Amino acid sequence: MSHKTQTEKTTGEPSFEMVRISKAKETVDLCSNTIRSFFRQGLPKYQRGKSIFFSKSELAAFIRKGAA
Repeated sequence: MSHKTQTEKTTGEPSFEMVRISKAKETVDLCSNTIRSFFRQGLPKYQRGKSIFFSKSELAAFIRKGAA
């Protein structure tokens, strides 16, 4: 199952805006528990081994759409 980021959908170019969940506070000013809550609500997550990542543009679209 392939998830395309918003940038990939609009431009066809891959986006390198992935953020490690452990760096969420420094990068997007949201704690990792909030991001994990968003995962349960439908925000796509990407995992490589034990590392979990999310896309900044998908997070922004998710929040704009009305995350709880």
